[in-house]
Amino acid sequence: MKKSLLFISGFLIITVALSAGGGSKNNLKEVKDDKYQPGQVWSYKSRPGEESSTLTILRVEESPQGKRIVHIHVDGIRLKNCTGGPAPDTVAHMPFARESLDASVTQQIRKGSVPPFKDGYSDWRKGWDEGKAGFYTITVAQAVDTMQATFAHGLGCPQ
Repeated sequence: MKKSLLFISGFLIITVALSAGGGSKNNLKEVKDDKYQPGQVWSYKSRPGEESSTLTILRVEESPQGKRIVHIHVDGIRLKNCTGGPAPDTVAHMPFARESLDASVTQQIRKGSVPPFKDGYSDWRKGWDEGKAGFYTITVAQAVDTMQATFAHGLGCPQ
């Protein structure tokens, strides 16, 4: 059974390695990218023990300033739960600067279908339009490390 972590706009607000966004409705447009297309599954420079983890391209957008944001889904992560309870192994939606994704991916594995992401994207987009959400400017592995720290803190795990 997959345990999924949906994108929560508040999560990005507390993440230090992101670029702020938004402020104006409809200021993002979906674009075609020469490298990343929805449904592509990529391997990436993952955290130790997560070498089989993959990411799937969900959507590519561009801001009026020309900044590319690539939305991804991540499978095969292994967050640790200090309470012994369940831990997410999937992230349904994460927005990244294209450059950060370029620094993360190693090779395209296959082309598949786009997993469901509208709920997470809608929450993020609302935050973006309000100027309260952004996108990651770090690697995917660093973002998963940040998620681990946030997850552990939320559970009250010792540092």
